[in-house]
Amino acid sequence: MPYNLGYTKYLENLRQYKADTEHKKVYAWFDNSEKNPASRAQHITSLPDSIDIVGVMYPSELATFEKEEIVTLQQKGTKVVYTISYDEIKAQYEDLISTQTELENESTFNTFLKKEIEKQLTYSEPFDGIIIKYIGQNPKYMNEEDKAIYTETQNIFLNAIFTWKSQNSNKILSFEGKPQNLVDKNILNNFLHIIIDAFQVSNETELNLSILECLEADVPTDRFIIAVSSPSSDGTEGFWGTTEAIIESAYWTTAESNIYTKAGIAINNVQYDYYRTNGTYHTVRETINIMNPAPVK
Repeated sequence: MPYNLGYTKYLENLRQYKADTEHKKVYAWFDNSEKNPASRAQHITSLPDSIDIVGVMYPSELATFEKEEIVTLQQKGTKVVYTISYDEIKAQYEDLISTQTELENESTFNTFLKKEIEKQLTYSEPFDGIIIKYIGQNPKYMNEEDKAIYTETQNIFLNAIFTWKSQNSNKILSFEGKPQNLVDKNILNNFLHIIIDAFQVSNETELNLSILECLEADVPTDRFIIAVSSPSSDGTEGFWGTTEAIIESAYWTTAESNIYTKAGIAINNVQYDYYRTNGTYHTVRETINIMNPAPVK
């Protein structure tokens, strides 16, 4: 009984910390493709409790154990989300038209886009929210005709998202990608965070540049999250030279900027760290502690 009471208090404190305490936020994307897990590495409940938002990479067909584990994370105050990517939908369409002379009932990309995003929005019920990913192209380099076409397509994507959000006001919505490529950048005020991909970055200078490139008029500067990869065991991902990208990015978030707010980091393929550190997620925990050090008593 004392253990249960202690754990209940721990959960209460954890939820309060995540909801009320000012701290650098941590997103983590998790590869949940394995539906018959053989090890703890394939369970989101093995992730460190202090992660704020977990994004699953395969949201469409959740196994029973995954639905149960989502509830377990929610009891810890962790938000569980998934991503809807405009550019992936576009690539999917282009794949289809390259192999078929005519798509049944999908004569245009806009029609296909509308149908696909509506399908992906139906996955949202067990989740706490959605990240929308949009790379696109910068409209300031377009002529008026191309910009009008681009705007129409972008609005189909965004209007579907905001309609969903209006019906799910209790759920979170974050943006990932290139905010400078949105026609109406004022809509970014509706997103919890703006996640900037820095997977190809190899040093702090490039990291700073990846943010500065986004700072066009009307892009909010108070909610930037930088996205980097967890270091892989074979050394092909998640390193700046010989140092881990998530560690270096964590230190970067602690250096104040008078231009924009460094709100936290997002860790891609977080499960890599399970294998590298014998199941302890040691590098991820170190990353979190750099940004949000435990108070000294």
